[in-house]
Amino acid sequence: MADANYTNPANHPPPGTGPGPPGVPGGMDRSYSVDIIVCAAITAAISFVFVAMRFYARLFIVRVLHREDWLILIAQIFSTVMCGGFIHEAILGHGSHAWLVPAENISPMAKAAWYTILFYQLSLSCSQVSILLLYCRVWNYPWIRQAAKGLLVFVMIYKFLIILVCVTACIPLQAFWDFELQEHSYCHGKPIWWAATYLHIATDFLTYLLPMPVIFRVQFPIRQRILLFVLFAFGFFICIISIIRCYLLKLVDDTNDFTFDNVSIAFWSCVETNGTISIACFMTMKPLLSRWFPSIVEERPTASRVVAGSNGRLPTIGSRPMRLRPADLHRSLTASLRGYEAVTDDDDGRAKNA
Repeated sequence: MADANYTNPANHPPPGTGPGPPGVPGGMDRSYSVDIIVCAAITAAISFVFVAMRFYARLFIVRVLHREDWLILIAQIFSTVMCGGFIHEAILGHGSHAWLVPAENISPMAKAAWYTILFYQLSLSCSQVSILLLYCRVWNYPWIRQAAKGLLVFVMIYKFLIILVCVTACIPLQAFWDFELQEHSYCHGKPIWWAATYLHIATDFLTYLLPMPVIFRVQFPIRQRILLFVLFAFGFFICIISIIRCYLLKLVDDTNDFTFDNVSIAFWSCVETNGTISIACFMTMKPLLSRWFPSIVEERPTASRVVAGSNGRLPTIGSRPMRLRPADLHRSLTASLRGYEAVTDDDDGRAKNA
């Protein structure tokens, strides 16, 4: 990653007029440090609100917490530390031209960049594992559970390796921010960082593509189907953000003006990590939406749409189609009118706590 390749800035003359950092509107005659601070603070606050709503729904509506809930809370903590790292860098001069940054700030800025990269990877890892654990628990089709478990194992292995790469970015690690040591130290080459970026993009797409066959197959009520499509549209938007970030990293890969040209990387990294957390939380928001906006989420069932099993329960995501029987139809309609479907994804956990 370009973030990891800090070098001593060359002495450049003051800039004239021209374009701003790659992917960022503006000119070369201004500092973007305040913009980085604002972006980090706002995106962290948005994801914090989503995590708070998720835990409210789990604690006070569903009244059960699962492993993926705790993981997304950890991801939020890591993301907050990452955003704090970007703010720390901005205070030291990130967003200004390298030749305008005091020389004594370069090494502390590189050190802040190291832990920013580390917590960026940790946050994305926890978010992705949380989503896949949710898939393994919620979806009832055996094939999708097996696929989710296989992808989960792969993600956990490669994420562990890339975090290990971050921890050992240079040997000794101090060489990452102490440039005088770099000539006599080992630092991981660019191919390792690019491999991590490409694997992240690929597994992101697989994560959001995995439920698509089931979503197209199961006959959801129209409003719930729209919510699902909106949800996964945002998921693929996060994938596109990852691609944009990768493209911008390519553009600034060999820049000498790293404190200025890497501004766009800071913006998109904040959006990507906090956006992933928000999407993971939105996947569990049905109980909360059903309580706050029942007219939007819930629809009154009709005989042509309700299909129930022998136990009178409405089919959930991934349940197998069953033949409709008159006695089951009455029980299904009654259960639906009581709001039974509002806790579809957590009914098993709720039953255990009853």
